[in-house]
Parts: sequence; C-alpha cells; structure tokens
Amino acid sequence: MRKEYEELLKLYKESFLVEEIAMLLYWDKDVTMPSGGLKQRAEQIAFIAELGHKKKINPRKGDLIKQIQEHPDYENLSDVEKRNVYLIQREYTKLIKVPPEFVGKFQKQCVISTEAWEKAKEEDNFSIFLPEFEKMIEYNKKYAQFLNPIVDPFEVLLDYNEPGMTIEKCDQMFNSLKKTSIPLIEKCLSSSKKPDMSILNRSCSIDIQKKINEEVLELIEFDLERGRLDEYVHPFTIGTYDDVRITTKYTEKEFLSAILSTIHEGGHGSYEQNIRKEGSYQPVGTFCSEGMHEGIARFYENFIGRSSEFWKSYFKRFKELTKDIFADISLDDLILAVNNIKRSAVRTEADELTYNLHIILRYELERELLSGKIEAKDLPQIWNRKMKELIGYEVKNDAEGVLQDIHWSGELMGYFPNYTLGNIFGAQLFAKFKKDSPNWQEELEKGNLKIMINWLKENVLEKGNIYDPFDLVKEVTGEEVSSKYLIDYYEEKFSKIYDLN
Repeated sequence: MRKEYEELLKLYKESFLVEEIAMLLYWDKDVTMPSGGLKQRAEQIAFIAELGHKKKINPRKGDLIKQIQEHPDYENLSDVEKRNVYLIQREYTKLIKVPPEFVGKFQKQCVISTEAWEKAKEEDNFSIFLPEFEKMIEYNKKYAQFLNPIVDPFEVLLDYNEPGMTIEKCDQMFNSLKKTSIPLIEKCLSSSKKPDMSILNRSCSIDIQKKINEEVLELIEFDLERGRLDEYVHPFTIGTYDDVRITTKYTEKEFLSAILSTIHEGGHGSYEQNIRKEGSYQPVGTFCSEGMHEGIARFYENFIGRSSEFWKSYFKRFKELTKDIFADISLDDLILAVNNIKRSAVRTEADELTYNLHIILRYELERELLSGKIEAKDLPQIWNRKMKELIGYEVKNDAEGVLQDIHWSGELMGYFPNYTLGNIFGAQLFAKFKKDSPNWQEELEKGNLKIMINWLKENVLEKGNIYDPFDLVKEVTGEEVSSKYLIDYYEEKFSKIYDLN
C-alpha cells in the first residue's frame, strides 16, 4: 500500500504544480503583461486550466484511492496520511463530474470578462460589462449543475468555496450580525464624538507610502525574500510556499487604504508562507479553506492594522516617515479616524462594522441572480436600492456601486460570504488569543507583534489543512463556531471608542 500512497501523492503534486503555473500567468496578466497580450494570455490560461483539471481527475487517482482505502493495512496509515487520502478523494469526487473542456472555456471567459470589467469600471459604464457578466452567471450555474444538479446552485458554490457551508448557516450567522450591527452603527453615527476625517485625506506621496508599506510588511513578518509587493487596481494575493505575490493600491490622498490593503494581503501571504513545511505539495500542506484564509487576512487587517495598540507602537515612526504631513495630529485623533464608522460605497474601504453589511448585500444578490429571481441587466438599480436600505448610502455611479468588485468577472460567485465568515472565525480566534496571552496589549504597544503572529502560526497557519475550518476553530477554541464573539468584539470596541456607555 505504501507504493500506491506515494504514487497518489505524486499525481496530486503534478496537478498542484500546474495550478501554481496558472497562478503566475494570472499574476503576470494583472501586474506586468502588456495590454495587447490579453487574447494570447486567455488561450494560455484556458490551456493550463484544462490541463490542470485533467490532472486532478486522472482516473488513476480513483483507482489508487480505492486500493488504499480497501487495503487491509489502511488503518496503519497515520492521521496525516489518512487526511491526505480523504482530501484527494473529496476533490476528485467533486471534479470528476466537470468536463475538462468546460473548465478551459470557463477560464478563458474569466480573462475576457475581467478585461470588460476593468474597462467598464474605468469608464463607469455597466453596459460594457453586462454581456460578459451574463455569460459568467451561466458558467457559474453550469459549474454548479455539474457538481450537484439537484441542489440550489448557490448552495453548491457555497460548499465548493467553503466545505460544509450552507445557506442555512449563512442566514443564521448573517441575520444575527444584521440584527446587532445596524443599531450599533446608528449609535456610533449619533455619537457626539466625531473624528477629523480630513486627516486621512492629506496628500502623502506614493514614495512615502511605499516605504511605510514595506516596513509594515516586515513588522507582520511577511518575508519579502519569499514574496513581493506590487500594484493592482484591486489588491490580491497569489502564490504558495516560497513564491507568494501580493498587490496593493496606492492613492495619494488615501494613505490608510494602502496600509490596510497591504496588511490584509500580507495576512494572506503570511498564511501561505507559514503553512506546514513537512506537508509541501500534499493536501495537508495547503490552507484549510477560503473562509479561514480571509479570516487570517481580516485578523491582520483589523486586530493589528486598526488596533490602538499597533498605532501606539508605530505612531512615532509613522511621523518620522511622513515628516511635516501629519506633524500636528495626535495619536488619539489618528486612532479615531482609522476606526471611523461611516456609510460608504466601497466594500474594501468600509469600516469594520459596516463591512459585513456590504457582504450580506452581495450574498443576497448572488442568490437571486443564480436562482433567476433577478436579471443581470437590472442589477445596478437593485444594487443602489439595497445599498440605501442596508447601509444608508446613496450610490453616485456604477464605478463605486455594482462595478466595484472584480469577483464577478472571475469564477468567484459564492465566495463573498467567506469574508464575513472569516471575520467570525477571526473574532473567535482573537478571543482565545487574548485568553492565552493576558499581557498582549502591553506587548503590542511596545511593538512586539510576535506574540500575536507566533500564536497564529502555532494554532492556525502551521496546521495547514489537517482540519476543516469549523473543526479547526473548535480544536483551537474548544467551542463551535459562533458569531457571538464578533458581535461582542464590535460592541466592546466601538462602545469604548465612541463613548457609548
């Protein structure tokens, strides 16, 4: 059986390597490729995607899985080895239902749709994106039908992006967040304590911002010898192990946006750089889920990047780098501005409290799009109405509204809930970290981020894919996943910041 097990891992590694090559093609397309090369790149990506899918559904894998699981010595495998077999089987069983030629066409359409989205966003014209978006909806429906033709397509995509996730679980968690967040937002907005938001709109040169971002990446221990930072209109992370690429977006009058984006993507990157090395190119040597990946990124962004403890430690250095730009501001003024609660258009710029409402909006729209209850052509108007209802914001144009996210131009329908699920994971992990590290605030205020980062490495990152996400949270915290910890965190933090008590 040992021979069969090693062969199975070899076949898994082959498909993983093809996936890594595809990642680099996508990164190059967004960061360095000349715009005229798009059609050529679409062909390359389609070819690699089809090849990778064929590798994933190689019939030999099915034979090996059966031989291993039915072998008399199967129980002699270690827990890690059994987990590898299980994860390969789970992927194989799902993907064997999807024809490779469909995967190639889908990926080619993603490239074409992304180009249309970029142009539509730049020109603030949804009609440019609409024809390609309609195709993407159909591709997502078809993909879901291949995976499971008898279940709601949105639920299929939810489970595909986050194993075990269901509409019922989403509704339960999201409804409790809505119920508590909306009144808390109103209290913060009604508070007499108002931040001076002009602080965040002062001109800060891109060169200074780049220096700050490089230093912040060092502080959160993103290894720039095994990773790199570049620019893109919609920040993202791509890569594995010792070659991890992250991007951010610089705007001269929005320095905080770049810092928080960089910390967020640096969190994603740190996850990839710290996954268990003894499991490289094995299923256990990958991240445990998309939701956990977002959980770690949001953990870095919010519990580090927006925390008063971080800014207390970094404030002096921040002023040194920015010189006279922020010479007159106090630490308290900056912390209040960084944690300002406001009604805003853009998800990636949203504060912690309203952020989840942005996700819930997309969650509800995707369900209706995939079920056929609403049509893509009506989406801008529906989007604007729901933004007003949920967040109280009047959308000014499609660029800041329905066109703000890249996700729908790619194969990412059913993905958005992972951001809020990540917040829920992160808050529960943060509560356990605080219990395990009673002096954490003093250490962070002294600039010792290691106490938090080492805890994350030991409890989450280095565990790789040994557990499914809900099981991992329970293993670390001793409790089932609950939105209670996120709600408690919001109420404690913002009651203090806005003097609500």
